[in-house]
Amino acid sequence: MATPADPTPFVSLVVPTFRRAAILVHSLRALLRLDYPRDRFEVLVVDDGSLDETQAEVAGLADPRIVFLQQPANQGVASARNRGAREARGEVLIFLDDDMLVQESMIDRHLRWLRRFGECMVNGHWEFTPELDADLRRTSFGRFRLEVEAWVKTGIAFRPLEGHLLEPAAVTACNLGMWRRDFERVGGFDESFPHAGAEDQEFSVRAKAAGIQFIYDPDLLLWHNDQRLTLKQFCERQRRGALTAALLARKYPERSAKTRLLVENRPIQTGDSWRLVLKKLAKGLFSTPPVRGLAHLVAGLVSRVSPNARALRRLYWALCGAYIYLGFREGLRRVPERAGGVHATG
Repeated sequence: MATPADPTPFVSLVVPTFRRAAILVHSLRALLRLDYPRDRFEVLVVDDGSLDETQAEVAGLADPRIVFLQQPANQGVASARNRGAREARGEVLIFLDDDMLVQESMIDRHLRWLRRFGECMVNGHWEFTPELDADLRRTSFGRFRLEVEAWVKTGIAFRPLEGHLLEPAAVTACNLGMWRRDFERVGGFDESFPHAGAEDQEFSVRAKAAGIQFIYDPDLLLWHNDQRLTLKQFCERQRRGALTAALLARKYPERSAKTRLLVENRPIQTGDSWRLVLKKLAKGLFSTPPVRGLAHLVAGLVSRVSPNARALRRLYWALCGAYIYLGFREGLRRVPERAGGVHATG
């Protein structure tokens, strides 16, 4: 397998951001401490139309390795990543979320596997920062967030690769390294996905079809410095993510026909069981504004009076389910079922 002759290829780190200046600055400071030659990497910050203090905060770091790009309007994370890739000078691209804190050896670990496997994409392992993890464990909603995070991770399918490495069924873009030529061959991220969510799963589908291997290195550790969202903000994130999942289902109907997300959140079908029909009717009722509003009120009261109540955890899950239902239905309405699908723009 061909290995680039340059022992220190130029690396471009692409960081999309939107209205999270304080968290972004923490992440950038960690990137500037990378133990890779200073003149062999750059950090492209792509501001997706924040129109706040983001640009001033980034400028305050006063480091020539940082390139600040601003999109004229809020176009979405897929568009921001593509913009960064177009402007990048590196033959290696590493995409990072704006709330990821990296270790100093991050670039070298990515390069190790890119050289070893050639046409591949590399993911690392992330955990909440110890401080954030401790804070989350102090509240009922924080403990629920930790439960959701663990549930999401257990849902990722892996197969053994070699040594400690694993091959995931799909890659996530929160920390994703690849050769630039492979990114261009796949065609970039699909900009018709308006929010973060399933856009990296869609990218994975095309990458796998192009014969690119996925690598997961559990020792490539990153800290997830996510802001401590409120319940309403967390639910809204679920809604946006579900909307993108519906777009993915429309684009690849043969892959999604039997997925639980589609089966439980699409309109009632002729072949639905009576239990499934009742579940959909219940979700429809629970997702109405009056019921959702009441559920948020009850959750707030119970969390203060009895933060360890088992019913509170069920209520959190029910609220997330309602917002997922809303987002998925909105996504299905955006793209007609027999439409030609959405298209990638690189």
